[in-house]
Amino acid sequence: MAKQPINNGKVVERSYEDYRNNQYLVNRRYQRKLVWELEEKQAFIDSLANGYPVPLFLFAKCVYKGQDRSEIIDGMQRLNAVFSFIENDYPAATGEYFDLSTTALTKDLLDSHILEQRQPVLNRETCVKIVSYELPYSIYDEHDPDIIDEVFRRINSNGKHLSRQEIRQAGVVNDFSQLVRNIATRIRGDVSHNDFLLLSQMQNISITKDTYHGGIDPESVFWVKENILSKEDLRQSMDEEQIADILGAMLLTPVPPSNVSILDEYYGYKQPDASARYQKIEEALSAISPEKVSEQFFYVYDEIKRVFSGRQKTIITQMVSPRTYRGPRYFQVLFLSMYELLVRQEKRIANYDALYNALDGIGARIIHISGGGGWWSQQEKIDLIAATSGVLAPHFVERGEGDPMLYSYANELETLLKQSSTENTQYDFKQGIHNLDDGRRNNTLIRKIFKTLTAMANAGKNATGYVLLGVADTFDDAEKIRQVYGQESIRVGDFYVTGINGEVEKYYENYDAYILTIRNALNDMPLQDHYRRQIGAKMRHVNYHGKSVIILRITCNNGPAIFDGAYYTRSGPSNDPVPVKAEEMPAFFAQFA
Repeated sequence: MAKQPINNGKVVERSYEDYRNNQYLVNRRYQRKLVWELEEKQAFIDSLANGYPVPLFLFAKCVYKGQDRSEIIDGMQRLNAVFSFIENDYPAATGEYFDLSTTALTKDLLDSHILEQRQPVLNRETCVKIVSYELPYSIYDEHDPDIIDEVFRRINSNGKHLSRQEIRQAGVVNDFSQLVRNIATRIRGDVSHNDFLLLSQMQNISITKDTYHGGIDPESVFWVKENILSKEDLRQSMDEEQIADILGAMLLTPVPPSNVSILDEYYGYKQPDASARYQKIEEALSAISPEKVSEQFFYVYDEIKRVFSGRQKTIITQMVSPRTYRGPRYFQVLFLSMYELLVRQEKRIANYDALYNALDGIGARIIHISGGGGWWSQQEKIDLIAATSGVLAPHFVERGEGDPMLYSYANELETLLKQSSTENTQYDFKQGIHNLDDGRRNNTLIRKIFKTLTAMANAGKNATGYVLLGVADTFDDAEKIRQVYGQESIRVGDFYVTGINGEVEKYYENYDAYILTIRNALNDMPLQDHYRRQIGAKMRHVNYHGKSVIILRITCNNGPAIFDGAYYTRSGPSNDPVPVKAEEMPAFFAQFA
C-alpha cells in the first residue's frame, strides 16, 4: 500500500533553484518523451502569468548518485516548459523573453554568461507574477519502484494525459516492454546512457525541435522522414505500436492479427484473458533472448535503410505513391518480408539497386491492404508477407559458407553518439592514434585512452564507458583529417565519423595489423587482468558506411578499476582522468557496495 503523499506548494522561483541544483529526476522506464510543441508551452506560461490554476505536480523521494532527488511522476512537460522559458529558450506568446534580471539566481547566471538575455524582453511585472506563482506539489515518501509504477499508471490510465501505447508501457517491466522501448529510442534518436536522467538532460533528447536550441527535429526521425508515420503519430508513440506489432509477428507463430486488443494483450494490459498471449511472447523472448531479437530487428532495419540510402524517394513514396501521406502497414509488410528472407531463410541481398526497383509501386501491384481502421486480419497479413517475399526473393541469394549473417553495427554507432549527449563523462572520441603533424604513433595518447576507460568504470557499480576511435567531435578536427588523409567525414548529429581508414592505409598493412597494435598496447597497460580481458573481448571494429571505427568499452562489474596503482575518475567530456584523493576514498568505495 502506498503512503499518503505530502501536499504543499512551491513558488516557481524556488522550483527553478531546485532545477539548477539537479534535484529533478526522470525515470525513462515509464516517463514519456518531451513532446510539447511551442504553442503548448506558451499556453502553460500564459496560465502562470494570469494566475490560472494548473494541475498537481507529483514526485517521489529518491536517492540518485548519492544525493536526495525528486523523481517526477507527473508534470515533466510542464516543468520543462517553465524552466526552459526562464532560460530564454523560447518567448511568451507575445514574442517577448523572460527578463533574466527578475530573480537573484537568473541575474547571477546572466552576469556569469551562463545564460544570455534574448530580445525583446517581457515586462518585469509579468515576469515577477510567473516566478511568484505557487505550483501545487504532492510528494510521496515512497521508494518501492513497483508502487511508483502503479501510481503513475493510475494517474494516467483514466484520463487523456498519455496515449494508449504510453499507458501500455507505463509500469510494465518485462522483457517485451523493455525491448520495444529500447528499439524505439534507438530509432527515434532520443536514446540515453541510463534510464534515470536529470530533467536538465532531457532537453537534449526532446522530440520537438522548435526555433530555439536543443532537441531532435521530428522531420529527421526515420518514421517521419520515410512517410511511415506523421509527426503527430510520433508524439502519440505510434512508432512503439509499430515496433510492438512487428516484434509480435517475429516472435509468434502463426503471425498474429493487428488491432488494439492484441497490442493490449502483449502487455497484459486491461484484458482478463490476456495471460495466454502475454505469456507466449515472454516465453518466445526468453527462448531466443531479447538481445538476439534486437540484433535481428536492427539487421533487417539497417538493410532496409541501405536499400533506400541516397535515393530520391522515401520508402512509402517508392512503394505506394507520392500522394500517400503515411503508410505504416506497407512498411510492416516490407519489414516482415525482409525478415523472412534475411533471417528465417538466411539469405542476403544480391543487388540493392534491383531490390529498390522491385519495390517501385509494389503497393498497387501486390500489397492490397483492405480498410478497417485499426484492425488487420491474421490471414491478410500472412498472405501479403508471402506475396511480397515472393516478389523480392529473386534479388536475394543463399549465404555461402564463410558468409554468415552479420549484424550491421551502423545503428549501434549512431546510438552511442546520441547517448553521449546525456552522460558525456562516459564517452570519449579520438580521430586516431597517430599525430596528424608528423605521423608518429602517439603512445602517450594510447595510454591515456586506457586510463580514461578505467576512470569511466569508476563512475560506480555497473558503470559503462566507451572510447571511439575514428570519430571527431568538432568540424575543425574532421577537416584536419580530410587535409592529411584525403578522407571525407560523415556527420552524425554533432559528431563527424572520420574513420581510421587514412591511418590504416598510410601506416599499416591492413586493419588486422592496426587492431593488433591496440591489443598489444592493451596487454602492456598497468590494468587488472579482469578489465584487460574485458576490454579486449568487447573491442569492436565497425564499418559505418565505408568508415572504419574502433569501439572500446568497459563495464564496472568487478569493483573499481586500477590504473598504474591508482584509482582515477573523470568529471567532464574533455577532462583528463584525475586520481582519487585520500580523503575522497570512503565515498568513492561506497559507490561499489
